[in-house]
Amino acid sequence: MEKKIKTKDANSTIKTLDKKENIKYFSKPIHIKEKLDKVQNKKQNNQETDKNNAQQSAIQSTTNQEKKVIHDSTFYTRKFVRNRKEKQKLSKQCHSHSLKDERNIKTRATFKENRKKELLKTKSAKIKESPIKADINKSDYQTHMKHHMLTKHKQKIKEGKQTANTMKTIKDKASDVFKGTVIVVRKAVNSVNNLIAAGSFLIFLIVLILFMAVFSVLSSDSGINSETLPLSPEVLAYTETIEKYAKDYDMEEYINIIQAVMMQESNGQGNDPMQASECPYNIKYPKKPNGITDSDYSILVGIHYLSDCFKKAEVKDCFDRERISLALQGYNYGNGYISWAVKNFGGYTKANAKVFSDMKKDELGWTIYGDPDYVPHVMRYVGISFKGGLEPNFNNIEAWQTKNPYSQARLYGQCTWFAWGRFYEMYGYSPGFIGDGWKCVNQLLNAHPDKFKRSDTPKVGAVFSCIGRNHVGMVIGWDGINITIQEGNLDGKTNTFANAKKDWHTAAYTFEQFRIKCRGVVFAVPIN
Repeated sequence: MEKKIKTKDANSTIKTLDKKENIKYFSKPIHIKEKLDKVQNKKQNNQETDKNNAQQSAIQSTTNQEKKVIHDSTFYTRKFVRNRKEKQKLSKQCHSHSLKDERNIKTRATFKENRKKELLKTKSAKIKESPIKADINKSDYQTHMKHHMLTKHKQKIKEGKQTANTMKTIKDKASDVFKGTVIVVRKAVNSVNNLIAAGSFLIFLIVLILFMAVFSVLSSDSGINSETLPLSPEVLAYTETIEKYAKDYDMEEYINIIQAVMMQESNGQGNDPMQASECPYNIKYPKKPNGITDSDYSILVGIHYLSDCFKKAEVKDCFDRERISLALQGYNYGNGYISWAVKNFGGYTKANAKVFSDMKKDELGWTIYGDPDYVPHVMRYVGISFKGGLEPNFNNIEAWQTKNPYSQARLYGQCTWFAWGRFYEMYGYSPGFIGDGWKCVNQLLNAHPDKFKRSDTPKVGAVFSCIGRNHVGMVIGWDGINITIQEGNLDGKTNTFANAKKDWHTAAYTFEQFRIKCRGVVFAVPIN
């Protein structure tokens, strides 16, 4: 037992052999085998010998222990060998890499040294071959730098001069402004002193200036009134008679003015609608107010005398409002006023009409002499917007033919054709509408938004569109209650130009009657 136990001390020998790292010296497996053989031999020899149970269990325990030792020794031996081989492999790799790095470093260093040597050789060769060229390059560089520095210096000097000049200019301007301000203040002070010293003269001067301003306003007034009133049905009833005598006395262009005179004189009523009894051409009836009892004769005499006034005033055309005003005031006062106004004032003014009336009242001892406001009273029935008069002039080729788009479409006699022509006569430019009658107001507003605006109430010179009737026309009179219009296409069809010139009329209605007739109406009224 004790010997067998001592044999286990072979573990220390195994450990010693392990340190030497040599598998050949591992003798434990052999030694154990020998021991096992001995044990087996002894077991066989002593089979017959009875051994107690304690010895058998000791042998079995030893056997198990030895098997465990064998297994552990084999496992650790293999592991050691494997680790050793891996270490050897790694050391070889590291050594090879270090050799390569050393070789690369040496190669690079050698390459750099060789490159430097070659560059030095090349430079030295170039310097030896062309020393003059190197000097020239160096000289060019120095010249370039000198030129650059001189240019920069000159630029700085120039900028400095400009800044100085700018400052000087600002200073001079400020000085001039200051001097000017001082001069103005001095003059103002002197003026105030002079005005104070002139006291009473200043008051007189102010009064004189105000008087001159008022007189200037009166003098510049041609007598045209912006208020335009419609003609009465009685005056309109005399239209054919007026046209007949106007043609005899070359007054065809002024039919609207003749109608306005009749409107002012009598409203078209009575037997002497032109109030021409006191005219020099009345040779049939007494020359006293309402002396003529024949309306046809009254119109003849009145137009004859008005024609003389127009000729004496040298009226050029229907646009010559200044001379027309002079002629109209002459019709009221007698044409002696015309020569007097031209001689003393160069023409008609409201102011000199008043002076003439006062002069005649003093001369004749009358309390009334004519109507100093006769011209504006007449012209309110004509209207300042109607450049072409109250009656259409079909001789105006542009209005009725060449520029009228409805003429180009051969739509003579249509209400749109008539309204376009009348608008062009009155305003001198296209109204801009080219569609149906109920669209004309909208098209006019789109074409001339700065000159016309939409309205539910009329105004003289306005265009109206009847929505329910698809109709369009012109407004030539409005007094707040009654409206006077001009419209074409009375027969409801397209005509020839000759027939279209007769297919229109001037008509007056109350505003309510007109609205019912149109079945809804809208107006494009002039803004001014």
